[in-house]
Amino acid sequence: MARSMLTRRSFLQVSGGAIGLAALAACAAPAAAPAGSSGEAAAPAEQPGTLWVLHKQDFHPGYNDFIRAHIVKFAEDNNLKLDVAYTSGFAGTGTDVQKVAAAVQAGDAPDVWIDNQNPFRLAALDLLQDVTDLQQEVIDMYGGDPAPRAKKETFLDGKYAGVTLHTRSDGGWARKDIFEPAGIDLASIKTYDVLAEACLEVSDPANEMWGWGMTVSRNGDGAWLIDRVVQGWGAPWVDETGQYVTMNTPECVAAVEFLVDLYTNPKWEPMLPPGVLSWTDTGNNEAYLGEKVAYTQNAGTVYAKAVADGLPVAEKTIYDVPKGGPVNENFMGLGGMYLQHIMEDANPEMARQLIMSFFNDETMNGIYSNAVAYALPGYEVMWDWDVIQASPISLQMKAAALDPSGWNALAWPGPSTAQIGAVGSSNIDTDMVANVLNGSMTAQESVEDAYKKSVQIFKDFGAPGEK
Repeated sequence: MARSMLTRRSFLQVSGGAIGLAALAACAAPAAAPAGSSGEAAAPAEQPGTLWVLHKQDFHPGYNDFIRAHIVKFAEDNNLKLDVAYTSGFAGTGTDVQKVAAAVQAGDAPDVWIDNQNPFRLAALDLLQDVTDLQQEVIDMYGGDPAPRAKKETFLDGKYAGVTLHTRSDGGWARKDIFEPAGIDLASIKTYDVLAEACLEVSDPANEMWGWGMTVSRNGDGAWLIDRVVQGWGAPWVDETGQYVTMNTPECVAAVEFLVDLYTNPKWEPMLPPGVLSWTDTGNNEAYLGEKVAYTQNAGTVYAKAVADGLPVAEKTIYDVPKGGPVNENFMGLGGMYLQHIMEDANPEMARQLIMSFFNDETMNGIYSNAVAYALPGYEVMWDWDVIQASPISLQMKAAALDPSGWNALAWPGPSTAQIGAVGSSNIDTDMVANVLNGSMTAQESVEDAYKKSVQIFKDFGAPGEK
């Protein structure tokens, strides 16, 4: 990938953290001293026959175990000394990106990272090898490009920075045994304001059943809801080029006011579970699996775990396409799990072989069957596979996965870029709502504040930011 011209400040923004580069270097082994340096002998080069792999620890142990077992078997089959570790399962802090960056700088980089981190963040820090040839081999194998959003997030500057392993389900999850007896057809609801009325109608707080199992707190799920509401109300954060911030509009103010009203107006209190505004990314999972909420938005791990654990809620669950707003009703895309080849790794050939080792029918079927309705096809032809056809909920997400809009969260309708990734890592969208909830700003003031901060980040990354 092209060399990135990032300042130290930009580095911290794209990685989402606030610790210095000196501290980052402590996360990895010291770099070898250059040969011939004064007073010190050169460190011996790392011997071949090793493999260092990082992979995401997701909210689904069966899926995690299957991926881990595949990596271990690959190492055993190739007589490799393996170092394999989990990275955190939930977005927000960016510390994993920092540590990988530090490891590359220190000359002790992992070989492969398997994660749903948008690769543009890593590519902007010059941490990724070009894997266009590998992705093209997979495209030729399955007869088509990766799903629209996955391609948006991996095809950067004419090259692939990651190979799409599969897409990840995302959207609404609802209790059909609660909504259907109330005569509510969720599929006919297109906007969040109407959804809120439906969730209020089915709430029964006296029996610990709350309709609205979603938060706007500072985490990935909170940002997910905020981004869709803002975009649905007609205020996308960026333009189609991804170079300009466009959210400083009356529509964005109206979206923020709508969200604040949901969490402060006594009218809605009966549908809000206790402590909803302090939830982390696992809060809605736990509440839904515990049968305390009737509706939530989440990656498909919440449903896949219910299936894997044999929980009664699995049979009561339906998938619901995420809602929009009065301006934009329908826009969707499923992100992916990406196989990323890290720069300056010790064993590049084995890294490439590990990436390609996933792409055979036995392994891909194992991924899908170990994470039902969570791991979904990254390539259109796989939607016809028996393991996918056997899951009605999986099939319900086909349209979302193949939606040509390729909705990519905060970056939509533009491409994924380092600058919008930095805006998200800085929690500007969630803070925009929090500033009004805590009374420190009006909605208008908070939108203007978010706009100014976003524009500054864009300029830090060399994008114009504003016209």
